[in-house]
Amino acid sequence: MKRNFSKTQRKILAIISGNNCNKCGKRFRKVFHADHIYPFSKGGKTNLRNGQALCKECNLSKGAKI
Repeated sequence: MKRNFSKTQRKILAIISGNNCNKCGKRFRKVFHADHIYPFSKGGKTNLRNGQALCKECNLSKGAKI
């Protein structure tokens, strides 16, 4: 099972989010983290249904939390 989102999946996640962090709403330009809503380390799948676009700060503070 692959851990990283593909380039296409990342583009779709950015479009779905409106180029804003799904957690804090901060606008990001090109740099964002494609995050697993249900963590990969806990069995979460790498697909669009389980993905979200987060800013760096929100993703790093989230860690492996659900």
